[in-house]
Amino acid sequence: MNDILRQIPQGTPERVRQLAEYWLSLGGGKAPERSRLDPSAIVGLLPYVLLIEFEDEPFRVRYRLTGTKVDEMTGMNITGRHLDEFATGEYRAVVEGIQRCYAKCRETGQAVIEAYHWPNDRDLSRLVWMGLFPLKLNGEIRQCVSIEDYGPLGLHPDPIDWGVALKL
Repeated sequence: MNDILRQIPQGTPERVRQLAEYWLSLGGGKAPERSRLDPSAIVGLLPYVLLIEFEDEPFRVRYRLTGTKVDEMTGMNITGRHLDEFATGEYRAVVEGIQRCYAKCRETGQAVIEAYHWPNDRDLSRLVWMGLFPLKLNGEIRQCVSIEDYGPLGLHPDPIDWGVALKL
């Protein structure tokens, strides 16, 4: 299991790390069947968790279920909505980057752990870490369990030293 845990970048926040370790335990680093996911095993993480469904032609990300903290940070319940609905104005580039991460997760069947700055009014932004973990339905990657970890709001919140964060 130690070799598998090397897939988690150094500097990954604890919540993201916990979900990554749980996901790795289900499939040994490969996308497990969705039926193996047991919410009771990750109860403390559920407010930060999203269950994503991948749609085809065109590729879209639909929020199947979202945790209470996700909804609080978004300002609404986003269950049933699509990620690309939020790609407007100052959010467009960030949302398109998130969409590319989900596409990579689906195409490769591998976890994606990334961080981005979410813009806010008054020239503030929030550092958000995300972990995207693909799931199979009947042998095909069709869903993803994801988690978001929200950093503080500020002018330059917690810059990432990618040279350190992405070393395996």
